Amino acid sequence: MSNGKKPAGDKAEAIIETVLLLAFFSAILYLGPAAAAQHQIRHDYPVGYAASDSFQHQARAESIKQMGQYRNEAPHIVAGLTDIIGFYPPVLYHTTVLLAHLTGIETYDALMLLIGLAMALGALAAYYLARSLGKAVAVLALPLTLFMATGKPFLGAVTFGQMPFFLSAVFLLATAWALTKINEPKGYVLAAIFLAGTIMTHTSETIFITMLFAGIMLAAAVAATAKERNIIAGLKAAVKDNRQLIFAVGGAAAITLYFIPMFIGIWVKALPYKFSVERISASFPAATVFPKDFGLMQYSIVAGIIATAIFAIQKRAELGKLLHSRLFPLLFSAYMLIAGYGTYAGFGLRSFQLRLAWPLFLAPLAAFGTYQAARLALTPLLKRFPKSNAYAGYLTYTAIAIILGAAVVASHYEKPSQGSIDKGRWDAMRWLAENTPKDAKAYVLYSHVYSQTSSLYNTERQTYFLELQPFISMINQLSSTGELNRTSYVTIPSDSGPGFPYRTGLFSFGRHIPTTKTSDHTDICSADYYLIDKAFPEPALTQANLYFMQQFIKANMTVEYDSPAAAVLRNRNKGGNCFAQ
Repeated sequence: MSNGKKPAGDKAEAIIETVLLLAFFSAILYLGPAAAAQHQIRHDYPVGYAASDSFQHQARAESIKQMGQYRNEAPHIVAGLTDIIGFYPPVLYHTTVLLAHLTGIETYDALMLLIGLAMALGALAAYYLARSLGKAVAVLALPLTLFMATGKPFLGAVTFGQMPFFLSAVFLLATAWALTKINEPKGYVLAAIFLAGTIMTHTSETIFITMLFAGIMLAAAVAATAKERNIIAGLKAAVKDNRQLIFAVGGAAAITLYFIPMFIGIWVKALPYKFSVERISASFPAATVFPKDFGLMQYSIVAGIIATAIFAIQKRAELGKLLHSRLFPLLFSAYMLIAGYGTYAGFGLRSFQLRLAWPLFLAPLAAFGTYQAARLALTPLLKRFPKSNAYAGYLTYTAIAIILGAAVVASHYEKPSQGSIDKGRWDAMRWLAENTPKDAKAYVLYSHVYSQTSSLYNTERQTYFLELQPFISMINQLSSTGELNRTSYVTIPSDSGPGFPYRTGLFSFGRHIPTTKTSDHTDICSADYYLIDKAFPEPALTQANLYFMQQFIKANMTVEYDSPAAAVLRNRNKGGNCFAQ
């Protein structure tokens, strides 16, 4: 008789599983986000922020913390406008602010910590999604997840600013896992919560999973119609068999009722579908992912595709009831692979973003391929251990996972960027934020640091950024004629993607974009303050900026802040002659 105790082999497997998960979880944190953050949680300035989009999310989180709510965007993020509705899905920002308040760390540190934890939790979500296929398969899903910490294009994409997408991708994986449990009592509740998390973090991923839901319902309807030999009866049967899925979608819609009209009325209208064929992302060419980026692991993915196709043929009777089938994790994984190629069908940036999470999305597929290949090779060997065959098999697959994980790190790891900002420039921007009138205008001479223009949101003032080419033209004219052309083309840093939306009714929105400038020809003497970089890698640019600073001072500007990295000058003759010639 059984005494209710687990066999020793099961206990050992549980211990090995726990240790293995902790090891991979820690490796992803340590090699990826922790390395980008110099293995520290607290910093004096944003560390690991390497591109404009990353500063956009950091600055928005900080503005929400300061405002105490997200009804509207902060004016310095939207070209000085004061009635712009808070248009971004809010979960990432609210969670960041809550973490900052809870721990006492700055929002830029809280955001990076949150994304780092999301990476590691995403690996666990991929593991547990694959675990419905068996423990051995799940173990083999872990090596591919390590790519999230190997550097560009994967981790680089996070430091480049794909933070809302990545957290949404983790919710998407969690949704897929919850769907494997959806037939349990009240199983739809968990799926609804995770799906709502996706909607409220980066809504575009919801479009892809909605198409998958439609495919599940269509397959169910076709199978039921073939069985019932009646379309109406088949549709009713499909709805009945998938009512838990319908409840989950309905629950998620109810939870996100506030934001869905905003998504439809703002984002869908601002960024409508348009057919195009793109091989490389125009927005993030350095972060475009291809299967070859997985090196030898791409063959595990190919093996997984083949093994899944064979498995689907064997289980074709279950295609009409996918949420009741072990096929679902594999077909979800394969679907996310296909969705990543939506770049050839007009889905552009959104499909390119999906590719950034391929190490997580494709982990079940790669695991199944590796498992089937290993099983063919190892079965004769494992037969020599008939009394502990299962336990010996689990140990063997665990060893394979460790070897593959080590190979991934050894072959693909590169230390991540620690960001584009430094303490000197950060302190200069924060001086402007804390010591100037809120309606002050700041003119920023060219700097490679501030060329990531969203970083200038941290001045919390409307800024005019003189780009490199106009700056060079200004210098060349000054050199040739001895006179400064005071009017030059500048960028006004602002998040104009959705068109500066404002509410006109409960479900209606207007846009300020037709009447709002995000770049303009501006008089260099029209600003209140001037932010000047004093230390470039290129000596010529350093000399140019220092020369402009000297001429400004000679024309009666005063130095309000000065450091070896940057200076802030105050214009005491706004609109007049501010440059000595």
